[in-house]
Amino acid sequence: MNFRIDRWSATALRSSLVAVTVVGTLLLTSCGGSGSENQSVTFQATRLIVFGDETSLLLPPSSPTALDARKYSVNGFTPNTTPVNSVPDCRANQLWVQYLSSRYGLIFGECNPNGAPVTAQMRAAYGARVDDLVRALDTFLATSTFGSKDLVTVMVGTHDVFELYDSLSTGALTEAAAVIEAQRRGRLLAAQVDRIVKSDNSGGRVLYVPVPDVSQSPFAVSTANGLTDAQRTERVRLLTLISRSFNDKLRGTITNNGRSIGLVDAFQLFRNVINNAKANDYANVTDAACTTAVVTDCTSLTLQPANGTVNAATDFTWLWADDRHLSAGGQELLGNRADSIVRNNPF
Repeated sequence: MNFRIDRWSATALRSSLVAVTVVGTLLLTSCGGSGSENQSVTFQATRLIVFGDETSLLLPPSSPTALDARKYSVNGFTPNTTPVNSVPDCRANQLWVQYLSSRYGLIFGECNPNGAPVTAQMRAAYGARVDDLVRALDTFLATSTFGSKDLVTVMVGTHDVFELYDSLSTGALTEAAAVIEAQRRGRLLAAQVDRIVKSDNSGGRVLYVPVPDVSQSPFAVSTANGLTDAQRTERVRLLTLISRSFNDKLRGTITNNGRSIGLVDAFQLFRNVINNAKANDYANVTDAACTTAVVTDCTSLTLQPANGTVNAATDFTWLWADDRHLSAGGQELLGNRADSIVRNNPF
């Protein structure tokens, strides 16, 4: 069954143990927080606003109440239909931000079969880079503002990393120049998080996600990518270097007041899972599960078949949908970690 809403899998339960250290750190740093709110009151978001690239993106459905909104992942179906897997369902195989919307009972207009009031805004965009997020934030602030009951997610930078890697590969940038530019973009993204929060803690509550470890994606490590071993090794090295340079400046530049900002460390989260795949119930963490040319066309019915001794791919046991986008299992891992952070962070 691929219909999962706000539920914990065996993977998530194991991941939550790792999250204890992160959560503990967040709780300790909260002691110096500003503002007059009672920190013992559980945070209850009344609005969710999503910024970033397509990892967080629900595409518009065919009609306002349709369930066919697509994702850049493995798309699921309504369960218990006849025939089976015949009704596309945006509530199945949730994106990581849908785990958050489910926690607070918030509704995206892109996945709203009952026509309920929309309380979650989708402002992510395909291919978004840091500069695009700056413009999206400018557009939002031109007509609205952030308040203390807004939960704002920020996940962008993967396309920046790939862009800089491509520039390195073509010789347009030296390695040193690519690192400097990655650092600049990390600092720029940190400034956007600070804009959302506001210096007096009167703005939104932000959950930000550094760049995942794309050096471990099928784009880098799969034997199906046509690279030699030496070429794969070099690609992994460069992607790791750029990702770390971006993430280090992002994390080191944000003004963390201990109250308004939560960190979902996707880089370390996915690296830990990939290094312990079987213990985390993943059958494959190196190859793409989808057989479609376009990932938004990928569904539970278009996954890799069994091949010799290799079991067929499933929505949740393969980490990657295509060579750089997360499967439903990868989204679940990220969503459960994000849910753990918002439950424990004293927003």
